[in-house]
Amino acid sequence: MADSKMAKAKLGEFLAAVSADYEVYGPKADNGVVTFGRIASADELALTYSNSTVSAKELFLPKTETVYEFDGENFVDDPLPEQKRVVLGLRPCDCRALTLLDGTFDCERVQDPFYVTRRANTVLVALACDRPLSSCFCTATGGDPYGEEGVDVLLSDEGESFLAKAVTDRGKDFLEQYGKFFSGKAAGKWAERAKAASGKMTCDLSLAEVSQRLDGLFEDDMWERVSQKCIGCGTCSYLCPTCYCFDLIDDKTATGVKKIRRWDCCMFQSFALHASGHDPRPITAARFRQKIMHKFNYHPQRCGLNSCVGCGRCVRACPVNLDIRQLLGDILAAAPSAASE
Repeated sequence: MADSKMAKAKLGEFLAAVSADYEVYGPKADNGVVTFGRIASADELALTYSNSTVSAKELFLPKTETVYEFDGENFVDDPLPEQKRVVLGLRPCDCRALTLLDGTFDCERVQDPFYVTRRANTVLVALACDRPLSSCFCTATGGDPYGEEGVDVLLSDEGESFLAKAVTDRGKDFLEQYGKFFSGKAAGKWAERAKAASGKMTCDLSLAEVSQRLDGLFEDDMWERVSQKCIGCGTCSYLCPTCYCFDLIDDKTATGVKKIRRWDCCMFQSFALHASGHDPRPITAARFRQKIMHKFNYHPQRCGLNSCVGCGRCVRACPVNLDIRQLLGDILAAAPSAASE
């Protein structure tokens, strides 16, 4: 299917038509905070943002979710989320993040039925990023402001209209389904616009060697130094589109028990605490090291990719101004201590 255009004046009609067939989610602004939520009309969409405060991860991996219940006699699986959905206006970095989550929740070893069902039932209509923030560094992690990884339909804002490109067969079917809202063939200057957007990125780190470099730094004393400011609040992990740690808890009900999955964070003091009382990571430096090693060493060695898409949310939100880009630069420049050699 050739590139097509939709006039922004048609956005309201388009959303009304899509809402008749799908649950529609998109970026919503509230006092400057942009989150993803259910969209009822075009007026609710915040499509002029640079990047959302919170990623779209929660639409696929909710903060809390009932997995099953025990009613006193039987175990009852919670129903799978079968609704057909469209997520409109998320950035390419968030789409790419979902492909990384697929490697954990939809892989040969594990198929999480809740996550897999949501992914299978959701069309991702991404909005290319023409105005990356100074904290963004997707190009350093292998991404692109106009990236197509994980995207079904890619939109580009052209002022009075959106240029649309089908990336997957699902995206092609979606555009054909609502073809009356899109003009015919449109010549889109995708390559030129992508180059211009990438040229605005200010981070020149090359992370290709980070994983190998970390092999020699596990026992290095740098972890004490770089983690000194960290207060273990977990903001970085909760906003990160690729962090997926969770806990399972039992919630007593009037008739039985609910098994609930909820987000957790490797920076929390009790994260690695065993029932015996033993804690293999009792200090902040050890927990900080685990976070960085997982994202840039363990995950790449297991899956071939860094578990970071360079969205910059952790940089923008950290209350003590820790910058992961500076840390990665320190790792690339570090000389292993004697304890590591």
